[in-house]
Amino acid sequence: MYNCPIELRDDLNHTLVKTIYEFGIVNVPVLAAQLIGRRSDLSLVDAERLVLGFAEFYSAPIEFDRSGCDWRLRKPVGRNNDGLLLDIVENEFGRAA
Repeated sequence: MYNCPIELRDDLNHTLVKTIYEFGIVNVPVLAAQLIGRRSDLSLVDAERLVLGFAEFYSAPIEFDRSGCDWRLRKPVGRNNDGLLLDIVENEFGRAA
């Protein structure tokens, strides 16, 4: 994470913060593919490792869904959990801003 160019770190940092704020979860393969689309010098393994490292840095929830299916369309695990994660992330993000 610390050995990559600053432009890549800034791009990835901005992308992850936006993703966490908007979705509350980081889909590692999807964000890695987006990163490769913007920076063709990265391999998929390197891009996934970077995304995972930044997600871990932010203690963000992660998933590995290569289909890119919107997780918000899935049925919640339990009724009490519906929207809870987004409320938590929005509250945290609102305080940091």
